[in-house]
Amino acid sequence: MIGTSDCSTIPVRIQSSILLIVLLFALGCSQESETPPAYLEIERAEQLMAASRYPEAIAVFQEQIERTPSVAHLHSLLANAFVADERLIEAVAAYQQCLKLNPSLGEARVELAILLTRLDRQPEAEQELQAALSHDPTLARAHRILGRVHYREARYDEAVEAYQRAIDANPDFGRAWGDLGQVEIRRGNLDVAEDAYRHASATDPTNADFRDGLGFVFFKRRDFDAAATELEGAIRQNPLHARSHFNLGNTYLRMGKREEGQRLLERYRELDDQERRMYGLEITILQDPERATLYHDLAVIHTQRGETDKARRRYIQSVLRDSNYAASYHNLGTIQLRQGKLREAMGLYRRALRADSTYVLAYRSLGNVYMRMRQVEAAVGTFEVGLRHEPDSEDLLNRVQIAREILAGSSL
Repeated sequence: MIGTSDCSTIPVRIQSSILLIVLLFALGCSQESETPPAYLEIERAEQLMAASRYPEAIAVFQEQIERTPSVAHLHSLLANAFVADERLIEAVAAYQQCLKLNPSLGEARVELAILLTRLDRQPEAEQELQAALSHDPTLARAHRILGRVHYREARYDEAVEAYQRAIDANPDFGRAWGDLGQVEIRRGNLDVAEDAYRHASATDPTNADFRDGLGFVFFKRRDFDAAATELEGAIRQNPLHARSHFNLGNTYLRMGKREEGQRLLERYRELDDQERRMYGLEITILQDPERATLYHDLAVIHTQRGETDKARRRYIQSVLRDSNYAASYHNLGTIQLRQGKLREAMGLYRRALRADSTYVLAYRSLGNVYMRMRQVEAAVGTFEVGLRHEPDSEDLLNRVQIAREILAGSSL
């Protein structure tokens, strides 16, 4: 069956600058007074978060909470850090403590509900969302997430009602419009679904989910030319959008474009396999968040998909859990190398070899960096050390030979 849009929920973090001002007043400090240590420490924790050094940021937030345990926003910041570090159970506890101290923090309650849905605790999520809306009925995100909970439970009429309330609260809420389009397709209301997806696309013309959903509406109507136009656009916007490849492949088959259709379906199977493996790893991480190899394996898939920033973050999470994970240091070095940062790459390759002196791939990569820096003698020495660990490596033998030929030519 051809898929429909399943827009993911992206948690919205409270801006650190606003939080810091709130914290200053909560700690009894005026803006004119000398900057207290708490301000500097929280700012440092935010910098650690930006560098994906989540365990260190968590430690800073926990230290501040020990000093001032009654400040609700500190618990919210700690929860954000736990989420980033994939420690969802601890994040739930931090949000619950935050809300115990200040029950009126609607956005924190919405974030808690999102976590509960990720943990498949739908009834608790619904309870938190209803509580958030009792404090503030205009919370558009709360209505939207409540709609998602209803949708997952096949309560489509209630989902529509929740999405409409989200849109009433924020007419430019693209995700809510997109979710409305999805559920209306389920209910067979294609005209309403088309209108919803057009509204969604107007708020964010670059969102592939919305174009994919609109294309699927046209497919359902058997308007294959219009469907192809939208689905081709979705793939241009996001070449990794698996569902659009599936939908466009089936559209082409209906149009008689068999070869193109089969090619797109094959690409869909590749992307779908990657997404399934990523999902499996993410679920396992929720159960075992301290296993370094899970983050490494997830990073490898992100690298295959060209998602460099996501790969870097996962490799960093891997070495934070196992400081001797040579493969992750090596792959981080390769990311730096591809960006032309030779010295940074060199440092990471050396760190990989400190973690595992027999890791031959790191000798090859480090030697390549020396070659690019025109330090040919150092390259030869590095390749030869690698050969001691893997004497039959034709690749290293060839690299040594090429490097020595360069040295011989330069000495003439």
